[in-house]
Amino acid sequence: MKKLMAMLIVAVLSAAAVFAGGSEEENTAPLPEFKDTITIATGADQNYMDGQMNNTNDVYLRAVYSQLVRRALDGSIEGDLAESWSVGEDGVTWTFNLRHGVKFHNGKELTSADVVASYRRLLDNTAIRYSSLVSGYIKDVYAVDDYTVCLVTTEQIASLLANLTHRSNLILDADYIEKYGMELGLTAESVNGTGPYRLAYWDRDQEMVLESFEGYYRGEVPTKKIDILIVSDANARLVAIETGQVDITTVNTSEVPRLQETPGIQVKMYEGIGAHGLQFNCANEYTKDTRVRQAISYAIDRQLIVDTLYASIGEKACTSPVNPNVWGYNDFGVIQQDLDKSRELLAEAGYPGGGFEISIMCDPTYNKATETCEMVVAMLSEVGINATIETVDVATFNSSMGGRTYPGERFPWAMFIMGFGAGTADCDEGLRRIWTTSPDGNNNNNYGWYSNAEVDRLLNEAKSELDEEKRLDLYRQAEQILYIDDPAAVWTNDRYNVWTMTDKVEGFEVNVNNAIFWDNLRCRN
Repeated sequence: MKKLMAMLIVAVLSAAAVFAGGSEEENTAPLPEFKDTITIATGADQNYMDGQMNNTNDVYLRAVYSQLVRRALDGSIEGDLAESWSVGEDGVTWTFNLRHGVKFHNGKELTSADVVASYRRLLDNTAIRYSSLVSGYIKDVYAVDDYTVCLVTTEQIASLLANLTHRSNLILDADYIEKYGMELGLTAESVNGTGPYRLAYWDRDQEMVLESFEGYYRGEVPTKKIDILIVSDANARLVAIETGQVDITTVNTSEVPRLQETPGIQVKMYEGIGAHGLQFNCANEYTKDTRVRQAISYAIDRQLIVDTLYASIGEKACTSPVNPNVWGYNDFGVIQQDLDKSRELLAEAGYPGGGFEISIMCDPTYNKATETCEMVVAMLSEVGINATIETVDVATFNSSMGGRTYPGERFPWAMFIMGFGAGTADCDEGLRRIWTTSPDGNNNNNYGWYSNAEVDRLLNEAKSELDEEKRLDLYRQAEQILYIDDPAAVWTNDRYNVWTMTDKVEGFEVNVNNAIFWDNLRCRN
């Protein structure tokens, strides 16, 4: 934010200097066709630059790191560090043949030892955020030689390749794992990847600078530097893109229609794999009751929320616990508001006329989060539930999601704003990681302590079901429970990934994870 303000001041002074006139040589000097630096304004910083710990997003992680396989622009799975792979006759031993000559940013060559160390960190350290996710389908990893590595799965896993596209599978440097331990990914110095950019500078919550890596195995990217400014104020980001002080940013969706008609600005919208909504805290004294959660669900008019806040960019109301672009999605339709049914369920739960108070946690960095929560508060009041909003900053939000023990003394909210995304574009990760009961009961990725034995059974059975039709039916049953019968959340809108940029930006593309592909990204002067 500080740097953005300085840039805006410089812009004003520069304009004044041009207006005052300069020497002919100064005003006519040729400029390079493309910028060396692209400036991006983003609403929130990364909590970790380590895919095994990061729960922010995939946007910049994949600029720095690579993985065995990845999602291509068209959503298919393609090789990244692995140039080929196969599964043995036992159905559980997967062999990956690594590319030769891949370099880390410090010049070290990547070998199978780095792949093994990355997966061993996940399998052997339960303090790692995604440990339970990966240990749910991988039980062992070993090197055959310097360029061949084997992953042994717990059983036949139908979605293994899809699961390997999750950010937790980004490959780390074995030496950095040993050197930095749990501090890896918290500073620029502790980050060493094999991606197209290296993390050159990081002033947390202010600025992150990526510099192109000449040794990137796919070839050096065209833009030398990506300057990422952390600007939490959406209005400041809007001013910055309109004045040309940044090249790319995200904006409030309410601004999209106007920006689409603004000369010099282009708005790009991509279908994603995410949804927004309000998750229930199932350890809360009220929302631990299925009937109360159902009552809240029926009290909320999702269609009105979407029509009011999200329709301007074409987003639609959710029809399932997963986005339609996720494999295993089933369409249950939009849950319709039914106030009479809501009141009946509250009475059954012992709260005729409502009469209790709950708190809703709101992180305003989620698009239209405040407005969504305000509408929900008004709707709940119609059935006698007195809901209040507690707005928190990003640091509070992130800290509340980690290091927790049931029933969550540091987690007092009955509902909380949340983004739901299947990072693998498959229901195995998109449902099983988020909604199954963890063995220790802390549910480190199941932030609301949701627990339903039938959901656990269905999702664990689907994990190893190789018959696609049977697997789809298992997901249909699980989604029915999560969405309607024993609701885990109130899903509101399926998300588009919306980016705003000047018309000088070329080659901007993202995949379903909203990860930027840097291969052709550049910006004219």
